[in-house]
Amino acid sequence: MKTDSKRRILDLAQRPQGASPHEIIQTLQISAVAVHKHLRDLTANGLLQRRGSPPRVIYQSAPAATPESAILFPAEAQKTLASHFTYFTPTGHRIDGVEGFLSFLKNTQQDKAPLERAIEYQRIVQEADKFRASTGLIDSTAKIKGTFEECFLERLYYSDFYSLSKYGKTRLGQYLLHGKSGQNKRLIRSIAEMTKSHVETIITEHRIEAVAFAPHSIPRTLQFLKEYRRLLAVRLPDIPLLKIFSGEVPIAQKSLSKLSERIENARQTIYIKDLNFPYQRILIIDDALGSGATMNEIARKLHHPDRVVIGYAVVGSYKEFEVIREI
Repeated sequence: MKTDSKRRILDLAQRPQGASPHEIIQTLQISAVAVHKHLRDLTANGLLQRRGSPPRVIYQSAPAATPESAILFPAEAQKTLASHFTYFTPTGHRIDGVEGFLSFLKNTQQDKAPLERAIEYQRIVQEADKFRASTGLIDSTAKIKGTFEECFLERLYYSDFYSLSKYGKTRLGQYLLHGKSGQNKRLIRSIAEMTKSHVETIITEHRIEAVAFAPHSIPRTLQFLKEYRRLLAVRLPDIPLLKIFSGEVPIAQKSLSKLSERIENARQTIYIKDLNFPYQRILIIDDALGSGATMNEIARKLHHPDRVVIGYAVVGSYKEFEVIREI
């Protein structure tokens, strides 16, 4: 049951211009802490939508679910969509679950048979989930060892696939793309929350002694892996890696289509700041695994007969290590 304060917040949010937290505090005459708690609850329950970013944030009423959406799909399909599907509209609004799926179908002109599409999506997710271990991690060691004649990784994991056939990017894939390109701290925080247990599992199972975060190719005001590292709060020593270009311009890995070019780029530009460290069990962490060239070249530089190097990426390619170009 909604409290009186929540009902009043919903009334304010129904206005075309929505309502800012400051307006709500002033109108309701209750504490900022209470207002923000109500806003979190109403947003989480799908009754409000948050627009903008600090300091300019407003809340508006969420569009009512279409009558058919509640009964359109079987319960299992709705459950799969709720836990897996996220769509970002062309105007940057995030829509999860059934409503996001219907918006995606409409905007991609696949909405003629939504029931069939939902069942198909459920099947694709089930096929992809077969690759997950009980921990939720995807072990892609066999793929990367089949890609490179010399593979310097003992094991390689990621938390999810970047995208699935026909239906595009997964929820983590969406968050990573928009969190990184949009330098969005809220999305990066969500990624850290969704993947922290996976990183901790790898550290525990492989008795990791130190971590090395892959360096970014292109400078940004907010570097994804720097913020991700802060939010993960891994309590292990860090092995600093440097990205140094000798040419006139920095070339991003995502701009290179050939595996040989990606290998050369990583080999000639990534350096370990100091090789004099005692750690024998090291975890390399990256955001997205495309060809695997960067991960393998970092492992090559860390290689030592007595050393074990494990790799982890937030997301990775589903088929044959397709090259990820977007992030």
